[in-house]
Order: sequence, then C-alpha cells, then structure tokens
Amino acid sequence: MSQFDPVRVAALLTCAAAPFLMGAAVVEVAPDQPIYYANCQNGFAVIYPGSSKQPQTRDIRYTIPFYANNLPAREFYIEQGGNRYSVTVVDFSTGPRSDELIVEQAAAELRKLGEVRFQAFADYDPGMPGRQLNIFQPNNRQLRASLYMAYHKLVITQAAATVGDFAALQFEQSIVLVDSTGTDIDRVNGQDGTGAEPDRKFPCSR
Repeated sequence: MSQFDPVRVAALLTCAAAPFLMGAAVVEVAPDQPIYYANCQNGFAVIYPGSSKQPQTRDIRYTIPFYANNLPAREFYIEQGGNRYSVTVVDFSTGPRSDELIVEQAAAELRKLGEVRFQAFADYDPGMPGRQLNIFQPNNRQLRASLYMAYHKLVITQAAATVGDFAALQFEQSIVLVDSTGTDIDRVNGQDGTGAEPDRKFPCSR
C-alpha cells in the first residue's frame, strides 16, 4: 500500500478486517473472507461496495495530454445507487515503467472536474509515484480519486458518489497494487520499516 496505509487500516478496515493465514513469507487474506477483489493480471486489489465483488469491465482508450495518446486501458467498475466506483488500468507496456510527470498530468486532468479540497503527493513505494485527490462537484457530489504508476501500468481509482459516502472513502483508500501472484508490491510503506513483517497476498479473483 501507499504511505496512507495506517489511516486506511485504522479508520476503514477495523470493522471489516479479515482473518489472516500465516505463511513463511506472506500473509494471505483468508479466502473465506473475500473483502477484496484482486485482479492479478491487471495488477490491483480493491474493496468494491456491496455484496457483489465482481465488477463489470470494458476496454477503453486513454489519453494523457502531452504524454500519451489513445493508449489501451481497461476499466473495472460497479454502479450502485447512482454512485460509480471504478479502477482504470492504463497499459504503458511500450512506455516507461513509471513516470512522475505522467502521473501529475493525469492528476491535472482529474483536477478539472471540480473543486479540489484535498490532494496528497506520495509514492506507493519508492519509484512508484502517486497522487490522492478529493474533489467536490455540483449537486452534492464528491469524487475521491487516487493514481499510482508502477510496472508499466497507470492505475486510476475513482469513486464518484454523494458527499460523505463511506463506501467511496473505503473504496478509494483500499487500493493495493499487486503482482501476478496477488502479492502487494509495496515493500516499504506497508511494512514496519524493518523488513521483518511478511508481505500481504490476495487470492486472485477469477
């Protein structure tokens, strides 16, 4: 996870924390407690709202002005009660592994969508740049978004919901970047700083 992990764990997941199965090198989220949807092929895990953890998907094209034009991307989304919770994974397989300027420009495009009342600049892990944005829009709407880039993927989380929607807060704050086995790629911020804690691993969703 990013450096926001302590807030996420303390404020969001205490009431929904899953039991853990201990392994030699990883902590696995128990398969009988499928809090997270983990898409290992596309490199993320997140908590979608409601009882259904299987999002709809669609292939789209994504443009970042000045940096990338018409790139292939896939969106994973759930629409519920007029709210929309989505993760977009942009494919940079022919581009940089990660790039601070790309993340910043993508965040700049999101800032145009309303009044930015909070933003944070933080790496997911060293060399993996990220942003968090809290954007207020007309008609009592709020967009919570985060962006992280790693391993040739730009992962954009957006929760467009009514102001104060807890599911939106939990969704945006729960984003985890994982490798092809479902293991959290954060090797620093998600740990205690000593390297003594095992890595977290999520069961890959089908």
